[in-house]
Amino acid sequence: MQDAGQGHTPIWEQTLGHCGDSLARKPMPGCGAAASVTAALGVALILKGLHLSQQHETSETRRALLDEGERLKEQLGPLADKDIAAFEGLMAAFQMPHHDEHEKTARCSAIQQAAATAVDVPLQTARLCQKALSLCIRAGGCSEQQFASDTRAGGELLAAALRSVLLNVEANIDSLGSEAEKRRTQEAHDELKEQAALLVARIAR
Repeated sequence: MQDAGQGHTPIWEQTLGHCGDSLARKPMPGCGAAASVTAALGVALILKGLHLSQQHETSETRRALLDEGERLKEQLGPLADKDIAAFEGLMAAFQMPHHDEHEKTARCSAIQQAAATAVDVPLQTARLCQKALSLCIRAGGCSEQQFASDTRAGGELLAAALRSVLLNVEANIDSLGSEAEKRRTQEAHDELKEQAALLVARIAR
């Protein structure tokens, strides 16, 4: 259950049962990959209300929301496998030998580089979740009332995915290479978390 580039089956091509078993029993996929999949499913629920409403009455505004949502769903899915690759890279760096100064230096550099990717991918996922939460708010006003529960459920899944994926950022900030990089990452994390809370509050109204 590793990166598709290493000859393994991408998450979206696996059965839900296989994916769930891997989450329960293997080091990878982890919470970041699970969050990406959850977010994509959340967007799908939002799209459901838009698609079915569009079948009943065509709207250009709704069509634009559908296009936006489809793009977000297509972007979120592949991030699951990118997350797996990022964290396998980080684990490999931590496992490098460190018996002498040369090996310690090489290992430290590898950890810092891998950690940068291991926080970048979750941040990408969180930013897409944020955009999808904004879509959810707008979709609520363009979907028929009978699909309101689907739309809101999609928003709840997105909120959970965003909070979950930020846990990966928190876990790896200390492995970054410089204090400035740690500070920038922490600020991005905090801003995403704060803005997400505001968006979720609007969905809950």
